[in-house]
Amino acid sequence: MASIERTAYPRLKRMVSARELHDAFTPMVDEVGWARERTRSPQHLLALVVLLKTYHRLGCYRS
Repeated sequence: MASIERTAYPRLKRMVSARELHDAFTPMVDEVGWARERTRSPQHLLALVVLLKTYHRLGCYRS
């Protein structure tokens, strides 16, 4: 059986270290700028950046 990371339906790990969180979810300046252009409130900005970084982390898109 293939590991969960190699399946068609990737998942986030249950336990993630602080270092992994920092490396995977700290947004780059251009990502924040892109998201800021598409949102009207700080709450929506945060939500969009979190979704974008999650999308990257799951391997759906690589920047």
